[in-house]
Amino acid sequence: MENQNFPGGAGRMKPNISFHVISDTHVDEDPKHAYSLNFDQALKDMKKTAPDCDGIMHVGDVTDSGYPGQFQTMTEIWNRNKTGLAPMYFTTGNHDVRWADFEERMASFRAATGIDRLYYDIWIKGYHFIFLGTEKPLKDCAYLSEEQLAWFERKMAENAEAVKPIFIFVHEPMKNTVAGSQTRFGWHGIRQDRELKMILSKYPQSVVFSGHTHWELGALDTMYNAKYATLFNVPSTAYLWTDEDELKKGSQGYFVEVYDDKVFVRGRDFAEGSWVCDAQYIVSLPAYIPVVDPVMDPDMTLSNPSMQLDKQSYITGESIQVTYTGALNHDAVGIFQRGAVPNEVQKVDPKVFMLTNEVQQPNGKIVFKDMDLPPGDYDMIYLGETLHVELTRLPFKVESKASFQSR
Repeated sequence: MENQNFPGGAGRMKPNISFHVISDTHVDEDPKHAYSLNFDQALKDMKKTAPDCDGIMHVGDVTDSGYPGQFQTMTEIWNRNKTGLAPMYFTTGNHDVRWADFEERMASFRAATGIDRLYYDIWIKGYHFIFLGTEKPLKDCAYLSEEQLAWFERKMAENAEAVKPIFIFVHEPMKNTVAGSQTRFGWHGIRQDRELKMILSKYPQSVVFSGHTHWELGALDTMYNAKYATLFNVPSTAYLWTDEDELKKGSQGYFVEVYDDKVFVRGRDFAEGSWVCDAQYIVSLPAYIPVVDPVMDPDMTLSNPSMQLDKQSYITGESIQVTYTGALNHDAVGIFQRGAVPNEVQKVDPKVFMLTNEVQQPNGKIVFKDMDLPPGDYDMIYLGETLHVELTRLPFKVESKASFQSR
């Protein structure tokens, strides 16, 4: 494999296009915090390494908590370094929006990054770059609406050529693909996992970059191409994680060069100012990705969350059964009075709102017993990752025994 010491070295053919990829900067409000300093150092290293590239792609978790002060510090660091650097393109990560007022967090994101859309695409020198983003403030996951997925499928088909890669950026990885997303670690996080894999599998020239796991370069499955597309785990510039499931200090990213016959992806250690020899990858063009049967694929079991009630009218004291699909970790199902808004601030009568810890991925049933709900109108709500982000809402009625039997 090629192992040049720097981009554009002597005797090397000039690439058609080149760009940096970073993720999980987790910038803190304090400019002297280690994560803020690492972001600053990464930008300085990029300027030294390849100042004439065509873009810097940021795959989310721009900030540590999505607070306005953190976005402000990120902006200040970028403004100090951006002269002589290529434009930076951002997508959101869960830390930028999680468990908060989504519109408030997105307002800060837009003001700091200049990106005013949840998902978007750009063309650079004839190459297609597509950025996906969550539409709900889930703790650790991305929620891609039907509209976004339909838009993504249209964009993938736009001027697509088998010999020309399409570059996709999304913060969370898909289940059982790149480093850290395996079931034993659990850091996959696309709620519409199956739907996204189905679209990607139609375009073997796809090259997907995802962050979120912080897994260090050179770990097992840093690059994954067994199914769907060619996928890369993007390490964090803030701090790293290992295959031993342990925290590790460090700051890393990628430099990507695209040629007529290949994509050359090289890991960069920003803290050390050196290339990562164990993380240099070539994607040959046209790419060959094995075709899988989605019905038989054990890694396509997680799909858009849904639920169904066993009926729509109940009498007081009657058990209520709900069937769900697509749960992750400790998702919750709750019963709310019609019009009640599930959030952490509003305290809901526990007789009207109940949670269960029995939700297990990917499919199952929950029976609510001995509720003794008074007659009225209710909503059964499937909540994302237990802290009251609504994914699905189903209406039902509870009536007195007499009125129910009189029908």
